[in-house]
Amino acid sequence: MHGPTAGSPTVLPSGKMVMWALAQVVGGPGSTISEVEAARGRTCGRGDRTQHAHKDDAVWHGAGKVVEQVAGLLNLDRSAVSGGGILAVDFYQSVMAQISALRARGCIADWRAGGRLGVFRLADPSRLPDIDPGGLRPPSYAGMSPDTSHAGLTKSFLSILSHGSKANTYKFALARAILEHCQGGYRGAGRDDDEEKEEERQSVLRIPYEYLAEKFLKYYWHQEYVLHMRQNYDAKHTPHAITKLRNVFGKSTPADYSRLDKNDVERAKKLILRNVFGHAKSKTSIVVPRFQKVPVGNRTAEVRSFYDYDDDEQAIRLKPEAFEFFQKNNALLSKAVLIEWTKFLEPLNPTLPRLLTKIESMDAGRQALTKYRSMFAPFTDCCFYCRDRLEPGYVQVDHLIPWTYIYDDNAWNLVLACQPCNGKKSNSLPEDEFRDGLVERNRRHRGEIPPLRMSLDMLDRGRGWEAEIRGHYQTCLEYGFGTIRLP
Repeated sequence: MHGPTAGSPTVLPSGKMVMWALAQVVGGPGSTISEVEAARGRTCGRGDRTQHAHKDDAVWHGAGKVVEQVAGLLNLDRSAVSGGGILAVDFYQSVMAQISALRARGCIADWRAGGRLGVFRLADPSRLPDIDPGGLRPPSYAGMSPDTSHAGLTKSFLSILSHGSKANTYKFALARAILEHCQGGYRGAGRDDDEEKEEERQSVLRIPYEYLAEKFLKYYWHQEYVLHMRQNYDAKHTPHAITKLRNVFGKSTPADYSRLDKNDVERAKKLILRNVFGHAKSKTSIVVPRFQKVPVGNRTAEVRSFYDYDDDEQAIRLKPEAFEFFQKNNALLSKAVLIEWTKFLEPLNPTLPRLLTKIESMDAGRQALTKYRSMFAPFTDCCFYCRDRLEPGYVQVDHLIPWTYIYDDNAWNLVLACQPCNGKKSNSLPEDEFRDGLVERNRRHRGEIPPLRMSLDMLDRGRGWEAEIRGHYQTCLEYGFGTIRLP
């Protein structure tokens, strides 16, 4: 059998190919259990009758050695199926699956009942599968070298966003973080010192996992606590980035990221770093290795078109061509990421308004509401919530249904409030009596305030604007916005 050419990305072999190689390894020469124990400075069979009974029988193997020998028989690129890369993890799991199959056939047995996976003896050689290697062919490696042309990188990037397998939104978040890193370019691009320019160039190409963890923290904190977005269909498979935030911040936080406790922020970042950007070997480096996996027939291969990574060093290193591609096409690629991110979340948040805008902007600019204060002032001089008289200079305009849900300054949703009530309500919903009061206020003044009438007409989608307001209130409640008693 012939493996890939040097330097080619490794495509995982089929299960049948792995089983053929595994059968050769298990049925081949090796050490007895006595020899294995002696090499470790232990006495064979002490306190273990099963081990003692088989101390001179057949062949014993350790999982790591078996995986290495299987890779050798398949002529695989050892740099790709060893260490911390995702292909190494996938290949290890593939070999372990075939070991389980041999165990089920009764041809291998564990060291002891319930013993460690991957440490076993050959129990019945006659049960080893008889596979003819002549009919097996290694996977095709044609065309697997990364295409780093502009067209090739564009195709790869858009394919990852729109066609790559995704159990969550991590790939979108990683793409966004990389693009934000590439926005600035080289600060020393105009310097004459070539050595300094090259040093800075190399530093810009390196993106530490810590930077990516901080970006994930900000993205998912905003979606979880400010926007209350649903991230997954099955609550049992909530992304680690979300569960770690909940572990640190609980059910609610200040509505402003800058007001979060710095110790909590640091703790959350470390948890995301450990559980999302850890190490592929321990299955805690999740998105970095999987981002560049592309379909090849009925399997996938990791084609490093955009970056190399090192879990031990805790960083990715962008290819120079990829950095230039991300920098020159930053705005367009960023829009593509946001659109695909939105498409992924839309089925989970079908009634959440202005979804794309919410995902795009973590610091959405909020316009001054002075004109609305002047608009409603002739029709009321009392706080909408406590009914106390509003003092000139202390009148505030409040979104009754929180702005972070509506994401717009609609006149039908705005009321005048005193500072204490507005501050107390913050990003919460008032109780439903105030929702009914809002409907009544809009009905009473609709004909007197043209902008209010216009906003209500735009809100009406055929079932009446009153029903739409009640629907928004209820949906906002269902998305996790809490209620607060006022005044």
